[in-house]
Amino acid sequence: MAETANPFNVLPANLFNLFSTQGATTLQRHYMAILLRVYGLAEFSRAGLSREVVIGEIVDYLRSAGAEGEVAAEMAEADEEVRNSIPSTAPSAALRAGLPTPSGRGLRSADTGQLTEHDYAAYLLRRLAETGWVEREQHADYSETITLPDYAFTLLEAFRAIQEQKPREFAGQLYTAHQLISGSRSKDFSPALAVTQAYENVRQVVRGLNELNHNIRRYIERATRGRSPSELLQLQFDDYARTLGHAYHALKTSDHVSRYRRDIVARLRSWQRNREWLDRTAEELAAQGRFTPAQAAEEINRYMGFIIHQLEGLDPLLAEIDRRHAQYLRTSLRQIRYHIVSADGGFKDRLASLARHLAALLNDGEMTLPEGAPGLQLHSVRAPDGNSFFTPPRRRAPFVTETIASPVLSLSDLAALRLATLQDVTQALTPDRVNRTVMGFFNGHRALHVSELPASLLDDMHSFTTIIAYSHHPDVEYGLELVPGDPVPIGPYRVAPFQLYRLTADH
Repeated sequence: MAETANPFNVLPANLFNLFSTQGATTLQRHYMAILLRVYGLAEFSRAGLSREVVIGEIVDYLRSAGAEGEVAAEMAEADEEVRNSIPSTAPSAALRAGLPTPSGRGLRSADTGQLTEHDYAAYLLRRLAETGWVEREQHADYSETITLPDYAFTLLEAFRAIQEQKPREFAGQLYTAHQLISGSRSKDFSPALAVTQAYENVRQVVRGLNELNHNIRRYIERATRGRSPSELLQLQFDDYARTLGHAYHALKTSDHVSRYRRDIVARLRSWQRNREWLDRTAEELAAQGRFTPAQAAEEINRYMGFIIHQLEGLDPLLAEIDRRHAQYLRTSLRQIRYHIVSADGGFKDRLASLARHLAALLNDGEMTLPEGAPGLQLHSVRAPDGNSFFTPPRRRAPFVTETIASPVLSLSDLAALRLATLQDVTQALTPDRVNRTVMGFFNGHRALHVSELPASLLDDMHSFTTIIAYSHHPDVEYGLELVPGDPVPIGPYRVAPFQLYRLTADH
């Protein structure tokens, strides 16, 4: 068997230097957040991303995260390294490096001499390209396209899964394997495809069960590290229930192994004894061009043997998961009970401690509580006054508006303001950003009526009309359709009833 290639023989040598923790300033978390945003844009993009779109996305992140100061500090540190390595008589080399020259004009605005948000974004994009996370392609018209290499797609998908912390889902994997194996009566049945796909599904199930087992052990260790009762309650009822509770519940109900194991194993054992079926399946797998007929037969037998062995050997693993699940519940509840009734948390002990402290104050001649001590909680008594009885309404003075003074702007100032406004609107209302906002409203639903939209959106008529306008854009994942019913009041307006829906293959 040929030796498996080392991934570091394929990846760029300085790919992970971007997340180095050395130096006075580090931007690892900002680089990761920016990469995940760029990955979100590029994941379903039909072509590469334009440089302007990527720069706008980075600028938007810098504004939301308030990271301009940290980027400026890293740029200053990089500037200092370049100054130390470049002779004072060679300012052009600093310009070629894209860093501020000794005169301070490298990446600075030509008007003010100060670094802008776009300068910061350009620096970060250049660092992503230098380390190999993105690739820049320049066209004949000097426009630039940003693309992600294949390994970046794979790594960023894994990073996004870590970021989202979605619970392990077993839903449908065993069911799919069962349907693949038991569908041999269909005229379109492909035995090679059924075995290979069932192998992948069972492999994912076993991997997920081992992951669940290890994660429960990790939660047990976290529950015994001297946490406060509030932290333990949050760990058990929020973190654990959200991350692992759904997976464990599905494992014991809809995706229980015993529902599908017997049929899958029985069918595979009958295929193992059928030489004619094995030969026909091996020929079908060999026709795909990956194996010779002999190798294909060996692979088919290996796949079926793996599925049978894993399904028949799951009982000890399932028992261990049940044991650790019960152990975690006992451990966390025991820790909570210990902290609540311990000497530090018992009500009687606290009351006795308070009495001792008050007695010590009396012995010292103190007749009042010390400064900063909590006072006695007494409810003040308010006597009736003139405002306690009914008073007739009074007529208000007429409202008189103030004179609005509008400053006179020059044509150049008006042009500059108009350009800045258009730039902000373009960056704030990209199709991807509008799509992300709308997709967050569905919360797992297929369609969303206009009356079910958040009140904050309905109060913002500009965003509301923008979402309607972008519903026909080719780069969004939702659509709009009118539905019967009465007009819906939205602020001072009444709109025809409609609903937003997720786009699927049949739309």
